[in-house]
Order: sequence, then structure tokens, then C-alpha cells
Amino acid sequence: MTKAVVVEIEFNNRSNRGGVYRIGLTPQWIKYRMAIFMKYTLQSLLKQTNQNFHVFIRYTERTEGIVRAQLAKYPKLPVNIRFVADKKYEEKLRKTVGSNAYLYLVRLDCDDTYHHTFIDQLHKYKPKSSTRALINQAGYIYDSIRHRIATVSKSSPPFYTWIYKSEQYFGGLRYKTVDGHSGVIKHKHEVLTTAGKRNYMVVVHDRNTLNQRLLKRHTFIAKKTKVDAILSQYI
Repeated sequence: MTKAVVVEIEFNNRSNRGGVYRIGLTPQWIKYRMAIFMKYTLQSLLKQTNQNFHVFIRYTERTEGIVRAQLAKYPKLPVNIRFVADKKYEEKLRKTVGSNAYLYLVRLDCDDTYHHTFIDQLHKYKPKSSTRALINQAGYIYDSIRHRIATVSKSSPPFYTWIYKSEQYFGGLRYKTVDGHSGVIKHKHEVLTTAGKRNYMVVVHDRNTLNQRLLKRHTFIAKKTKVDAILSQYI
């Protein structure tokens, strides 16, 4: 059966919820996060060995002008990678999926990366018919401030792919999780492991304070040649 692989990235569309997310409405935050996206996440997407996928980076309509002004400072994105206003997302997604029977909805943050072969793995992998999620448990954490890297493994990290029948998804079906990303594993799932690859890399930078807490929990490789060799597989 045919499938459409779509990477869904939240940029600042959650800012409408208010609270701590409101910082995503400011020009300073958008400028900084756009630079991080271009330096890390975009490079990971551009270097995928299989380019048969689409990316939607969702932003809130309130920041349309700021987002577009920042995008204008960078080279034009390829046609399969698009920033889209949140309210227009489902319409554009429907057109993109078209007649494909299945939708593989890949989750990724706008400052993290996947291994260069990840999309190709999704196309080649044959899950069971009852599987709802493909989970990546093994990855790296990259401390971009100190240029060092460490291995990381979690049972249900925020690096997963939902598998939907397209008709059901656009009919309103959404898989629910009680405990956020950690609840994905409670659905029928398979762990995506291909030749021992670590499929994701969390990027720690100046302004993602939550991930900076992870730095205290791991033993890091700091030798530049080794760090560079690992990074070359992601960005």
C-alpha cells in the first residue's frame, strides 16, 4: 500500500496557548530559533538519503510577518519543506497526502535532527498491520555549546512516527496519549532499529534550558574528530 511520509515540526504554533509558550511570539525568539533550525534541523532534512518525504513547519498566524521576514534572509527552501500557518496546515496536508493509503506522521522538534538514513528506513520498514507507532529509542545528545556528544536511550522519547490510514486521519482520528511523548509506547508499537543505528540527535543550545538539564546525566565524548564524525551522520 502506498504511503506519504510527512515530518511535522512545531515552530511557534503553541504560543497561542499563552503561559511559557508566549515567548515564541517575540521577534527575538523567532530570529534565534530560525537560525537554530537552519543550522541543525534543516541540514538533517536536506541530507536525507531518501528525499521522498514532505515537511511542514507550523507557525501561528500572529507571527506571519516576522516568520516570513526571517525566512527571506536564508536560501529558498526546497518544495518539499514548507513553513505553513497553523490554520492552513490540515488543508495543505490533505493535498500532500493525496491518494496515498497511509500517512506516516513523523514527529520532530525545530532544533533536533534525525540520522541521514531515517526517511529511507521508514520507506523500507514493513510494520505489522496493527502497529500505530514506530519508536526510536537510541540516539545522541549533542552539547553544541561545548562541542561534545553522548549516547542516550529512552523507552519512549519524542522521536516517533504515527501510522494512520489516511482516510481515518482525515476523518478525525487522532491517537491520544495520557502522558505526552512517554505515553506513545502504550500504543501498539514497534521499535525502529536498523543495523544498530542511533536514529536521533537532541541538540542542546543556549536557550533550550530543559535539555540542558540532560547534560548532567551523561558521559560525553569530547575528542573533536570523534564528535565531528558522529555529527556528519546527522547534519
